[in-house]
Amino acid sequence: MVWLIAFVCMGLVGLAGYFSGPIRAGFSLVGLFFGAILAGPLSPLTRHLLPVFGLVHPIWQLFVPQALAFLLVVVIFIIAGGIVHRKISLHFKYKVDDRKLISFERMFSRLGLCVGILNGAVYFFVIMVPIYIGGYFTAEAATEGNNPAGAQFLTRTREELHNLKLDRMLAAYDPTPAQVYQASDIADLLLHNPLLKSRISHYPPFLTLGQRPEFQALANDGPLLEMIDRQASINEILKYPAVQAIVTNAALTGEVHEILGHELNDLQEYLNTGKSPKWDDEQILGVWTIDPQATWSEARKRHTGLTPKQLAKLKNDMYPVINDLSLTATTDKQMILKKAPPGGGNATIVATGTWQKDGAYQVTLPGSHPETTEIEIEEGDTLLLPKDGYVLVFDKDL
Repeated sequence: MVWLIAFVCMGLVGLAGYFSGPIRAGFSLVGLFFGAILAGPLSPLTRHLLPVFGLVHPIWQLFVPQALAFLLVVVIFIIAGGIVHRKISLHFKYKVDDRKLISFERMFSRLGLCVGILNGAVYFFVIMVPIYIGGYFTAEAATEGNNPAGAQFLTRTREELHNLKLDRMLAAYDPTPAQVYQASDIADLLLHNPLLKSRISHYPPFLTLGQRPEFQALANDGPLLEMIDRQASINEILKYPAVQAIVTNAALTGEVHEILGHELNDLQEYLNTGKSPKWDDEQILGVWTIDPQATWSEARKRHTGLTPKQLAKLKNDMYPVINDLSLTATTDKQMILKKAPPGGGNATIVATGTWQKDGAYQVTLPGSHPETTEIEIEEGDTLLLPKDGYVLVFDKDL
């Protein structure tokens, strides 16, 4: 397939050079080289044109500015070549004798073919770059089932490029940010390891995103979870309406990029090992679930001398309050206390506050008594929170 594309490019563009002449073909060739060189430096300028074309989603920022800059440079050189070609053609047509005109036309066509073939080689290279990039993602997204024809073409052609060792040359001109490839690797890891769903939901930066209604709905979407469990293709998952609503939401994807854009190395390490080099030292971060029995034990320690009847009343009063409580501490120093309904379902927020660390951890939960209190974290996985006359004991979800 690679050689077929090469022959088609050089054949068609060489033929175009034969008819258009060496001047226009030469300007086009120079434009291709300058376009490749200037695509990156000019991309900050062409990025301002994206809203004009309605391309406001952050994903377009990765590729379209460079492509626009490349095309603009090439078009400018093609226009310049047409102007110069016209002037030279008029000169030979009206200001020289027939013998020189015939010699010029013979040289014109032959040299145009040669320059056109060079143009075709460059166009082949330009076409191979997006195939090289796209083939990486389609190879990772490929499943044992039926993959789209376009994806099969990209995957197969990229494999041929690797076998021909042309991928090494193309890699040097790949404009794709390394973060995009890393994000693709992480997505592939998650899709092929469904058991990592629970782990990634507890990754500290995701705790902030997890409070948004869109992501809470995804976490409780049965059909979507079933698709992930059976390792459906990325294409199938991306077409799912709830996922589409998030992927096409420019504001939301921009927020995700702001939160995770510089955390991918840490996220990849966390998924592979369960340890986050950046966040593990902040022990409070995570989801904490109430331990009713340990909380009752703390209450008994603080209420010595009560009769069995008084203890029973204390237990009956306390358990409805503390049952099904959970505490979430996020990286933006928010503290969220939730309570799940007895029959199951989505938890409701009981209190929202903040946390800070000044030697020890301090938590502020408006409406609680006391509102600001110092908490204890024992062995990194048990949290003690004084609240409303009780000492609530939470275990960390891992």
